[in-house]
Amino acid sequence: MDALSLSVAQESQTTAAAEATGAEHAARWFFIAAALIAFADILIVPWLRHELPNALVVAALVLALAGVAADLAAGKQRVASARSRLVERALAWEGWSAFAVGVLFLAFYAATISPPTPYTEPVQQAYAFLHGRTWVDAPDYMEHIVWHGKSYLLHPPLAALITLPAVAIWGLATNQTAISVVVGAVSLGLVWRLLGRIGLGVAARVWLTLFFGVGTTFWYEATLGSSWDFSLLVTVPFTLAALGEVFGEARPWAVGVLAAIPAIARYDMALAWPCYAGLLWVSGRRARELLTMLPSIVAVAALLVAFNEARFGTPYDVARWLWYNQDKYRFVRPGGPLALSHFPFNLYTVLFMAPGYSDKFPYIHPEFLGQALMLTSPAFVLALRPSFLRPTTLLVALAAALCTGPIMLWYANGFAQLGARFYVEIYPFLLTLIALGAPRKLDQLTKILIVVSIVFVAFFTWQVRWYGWGG
Repeated sequence: MDALSLSVAQESQTTAAAEATGAEHAARWFFIAAALIAFADILIVPWLRHELPNALVVAALVLALAGVAADLAAGKQRVASARSRLVERALAWEGWSAFAVGVLFLAFYAATISPPTPYTEPVQQAYAFLHGRTWVDAPDYMEHIVWHGKSYLLHPPLAALITLPAVAIWGLATNQTAISVVVGAVSLGLVWRLLGRIGLGVAARVWLTLFFGVGTTFWYEATLGSSWDFSLLVTVPFTLAALGEVFGEARPWAVGVLAAIPAIARYDMALAWPCYAGLLWVSGRRARELLTMLPSIVAVAALLVAFNEARFGTPYDVARWLWYNQDKYRFVRPGGPLALSHFPFNLYTVLFMAPGYSDKFPYIHPEFLGQALMLTSPAFVLALRPSFLRPTTLLVALAAALCTGPIMLWYANGFAQLGARFYVEIYPFLLTLIALGAPRKLDQLTKILIVVSIVFVAFFTWQVRWYGWGG
């Protein structure tokens, strides 16, 4: 090895060591922040609401204090032993800082959680599964269709499968919103992991993790947890994990499993499958290796066909088409549930729909029909920064575009909603594009856009929770 190669190798090792140390220090502060949030909530809630603290907040406090204790124990100056070296390696492990991020957002989301939602279609479906059937006893206020005298829900089954363990314990009394908070917290840990695998430094990862967790409507969706929101939310951790695998070890079979699962919640997520294969291809995987993605994809397709056969006697899902025929909103948006004529309104929703104004405080109000992405989270514009001449960037952008294709042609835009709810499923792709175009040390414009996004989302979330939509 020549002197130049040796110098580069040493510099790389020094950088990697510095990043590991930085992530370990960041984890310590994440745990401290989580403990402070949880402790403040535990003190304030009984005084304001005269009720016991949220169990998830208590759990977050316990986990945060355990994390701080582990960090302090490893930091003590003492004679090295096999046990202490094991602890030190665990704290330096990338997964430790991802866990700390998850605990932080468990505390934050649990502290800002909505009351338990009455719209618990996934819980109803899970309860039906546990009783050996696909039809449900749905209350009238829940969206459902009647087929051959039995009621069936509209959403594919992933959200119900995720609630299954909790429903097995608590039955129909399961708090679906609490499960949504946990899914949201896990997702933020995976955001941190993905950003690290893309190669961002600790400071940049902190900024972009805050953006995803607080500066987008993911915060609102995770803490609401109603049927429509939860069914979208459950796609996010698997997509983040799939992208993390693509930019990490890039094992085709693992990407196949993680990329296939979101389609059990949202069929349009299947359109991203070729893009995942392309990303693996440009990372150096051979065609024979890519074939190991197929078993997971086939298994998911078989599961969905079996689910629809059990409900409707057809291999495809007819629930939403039947629902359209009984939805009064069809008179506003004629032409069928999926039509090119719906494209202009959906384009208007995602790009131009603005908040409203009234003379009533606080004057600017989120509207019932939603709000454009750039007017909710303006930092999403940074997804346009990376070079689209690079195959990796182009494939990630194509995955986002393909998954939004059916959404843009759908007759309803997702109301009632904060922002544009349907696009939560592509947030991981947009975040990846932002990360691919981000400098190692974030510039001032990026930070300003993230801060503005956080202010917008916090402002509109507060309004919806306290005042509702409109003025």
